[in-house]
Amino acid sequence: MFLVGYNAGCVLFLVDVFLRSFVMSTIGERLRQLRKEKNINREDVANLLGVTVRSVTNYESGQRNLDPDQLIALADYYDVSMDYLTGRSDNPKPPQTTTIDDEWPEVANVLRRNGKKLTTEDKKRIATIIKAAVEDIDE
Repeated sequence: MFLVGYNAGCVLFLVDVFLRSFVMSTIGERLRQLRKEKNINREDVANLLGVTVRSVTNYESGQRNLDPDQLIALADYYDVSMDYLTGRSDNPKPPQTTTIDDEWPEVANVLRRNGKKLTTEDKKRIATIIKAAVEDIDE
């Protein structure tokens, strides 16, 4: 193995440096790409973040780290997910999740039973009824 003779701390340091540089280059590349796609100049981004144009250049080149609030502001500004900005996803806008409150507020209110918790047995009975109703619709 090529790491023979290195202590564990040194190996962890090297892995940390590699991962940071990979993540930062990914963030920088994505920021530059988004800015260019939307035809936005660095000065506008600098004004949004309250930093200098040089800082924006450093973010895009991976030479400087953004703080979490700046990442959130940029994700909102470009209308992309944090996972996309940080390289965890290649999908800029993951599918929106909806809740039963969004889709069926009347059903959500019934299921809450005026604040009373549903037992496991109640949940099973409700699931059985819903499955049967859906099967009837399909027929």
